[in-house]
Amino acid sequence: MRFPQVKTGQRFTYQGMQYTKTGPLTASEEGSGEQRMIMRSAEVALLDVTGKPEKSTRQQYTRSELEAEIQRFKTSLASGVKAAAEDDGTLQLEQVLALIECTEVND
Repeated sequence: MRFPQVKTGQRFTYQGMQYTKTGPLTASEEGSGEQRMIMRSAEVALLDVTGKPEKSTRQQYTRSELEAEIQRFKTSLASGVKAAAEDDGTLQLEQVLALIECTEVND
């Protein structure tokens, strides 16, 4: 992820060092507390609460990859809606919205 995507106060790694974001372009190095400017284009990795890098999310996909993911999502959603439908084939709006929220797209 890019540095601007990190929220103020979040911990991340950059060039092998651990930092906490303190401002739009600044971060504090863990341990020394030294402030450092970080470029907006800098690639950083968020740290979870244990200090381990979080799983990185891909930022770019090809058109065919996106189309395949959308199709998998639609298929999964349709299956969930059919399973939740009442005997007469009706669904309540709340049921459909809950299914949309719970439907995950796999990486």
